[in-house]
Amino acid sequence: MDAPGQPPRMLVVDDEAGFRELCVDLLADSGYRVDAAVNGKEAMDRLAAEEFQLVLSDISMPVMDGMTLLKSVKSLYPQIEVVLMTAYGGLQSALDALRYGAYDYITKPFTREAVLAAVGRCLEKQRLAQELKRVQAQLIEKERLAALGSVSGWLAHRMRNPLNVIQMCAQYLKTHFDTSDERKEVALAIEEKVKSLERMTHDFIRFSRDYQPRLRSEDLHDLVNDALEAAKSRAQLQNVRIEKRYEEPIPSVPLDRELMGEVLGYLLDNAAEAMKGPGDIEVRAGKEPGGVYIEIRNSGPEIPAETRARIFEPFFTTKERGTGLGLAIARRVIESHGGAIQLQPGAPTAFRIHLPVVTAA
Repeated sequence: MDAPGQPPRMLVVDDEAGFRELCVDLLADSGYRVDAAVNGKEAMDRLAAEEFQLVLSDISMPVMDGMTLLKSVKSLYPQIEVVLMTAYGGLQSALDALRYGAYDYITKPFTREAVLAAVGRCLEKQRLAQELKRVQAQLIEKERLAALGSVSGWLAHRMRNPLNVIQMCAQYLKTHFDTSDERKEVALAIEEKVKSLERMTHDFIRFSRDYQPRLRSEDLHDLVNDALEAAKSRAQLQNVRIEKRYEEPIPSVPLDRELMGEVLGYLLDNAAEAMKGPGDIEVRAGKEPGGVYIEIRNSGPEIPAETRARIFEPFFTTKERGTGLGLAIARRVIESHGGAIQLQPGAPTAFRIHLPVVTAA
């Protein structure tokens, strides 16, 4: 797959060296990446081995002509656009080309403007198709999360009353039996399980919320320092060393301090828990294009690829205890701020938050 930001790649197919070289030079001079083939068969071999966005092909060629090439491309690689060129065709050739899936049809001799205009329209069509696909995926994900949130909220509220009754019964039993009575141990076990279920319902309710952050201009250093101070007790108990690296200066950020504080607290707890003992946590903060970043990394083991792919999915967890909602909630909070959170590739494990900064015009 081509790296993001690279110019589109095109394949020019023509058995006439003069026209082929003319097209290659024209497109290359316009900033595109261009390769060439002398007939349809060679073109199909190139398409099977490499990635292209567009094919610009003559119709009349030996071995495999342009119409046959067009049909093969649209059958095997429907995402690739094809523009056909010919010096001999008429209206019927043009209609056939469009019927078989060509995006455009150019007659020779052609002008530079005609070729670049056709190429530009092709690429714009591809861009719009990709944007539509991205938006559709976002809508599907948003609807899925909304449905999960509704079910989670409903379930949490339905669980609350029965849990309160069970909790009161366990407390009653606990006070009416001696310490040596095994029934008191049962009551204590019930009480502990109820507390676990209460934490679960709390997560369900938080996940079901429609987050509307109350934005105020905040100092990013202060926000991170407060989260680190709150995490200090656990870090000391676990013998975890926390190091912070801040870039200076960092602009103020519009955010909801309470919500973002909860997110940072969760990520720090998660980092400490991942190490299962002594280790190091490093917190970085600084400027980046379009905003600021906070990165929390730990010296724990690298997260397996199959876990990384699903780590932000609601209810996905590798822990014996937990709802699998912590990172899903964190992502929802951050996205409600117009930001994003990513798990950085490789080791050490690092979660990176991006928050936008609105600058004065």
